[in-house]
Amino acid sequence: MADALRRRGVDEPAATLTAEAGIAVFKTAFERWLDEDNRQDFRELVRESLDELKAVTAGGTATRAV
Repeated sequence: MADALRRRGVDEPAATLTAEAGIAVFKTAFERWLDEDNRQDFRELVRESLDELKAVTAGGTATRAV
């Protein structure tokens, strides 16, 4: 993913940081999606995970609906 970003003109360390963050968002959403108590679709879980990452990196506090 970082290589693809670099090929599209994203410089380091932004390419690597963005790729790693994207992988973390995917992994978190996927683990939540596999949870037997989950009732949300995968797309919604990815959006929530990304929103939580944005909140934390903006200096706020992430909250997740249960």
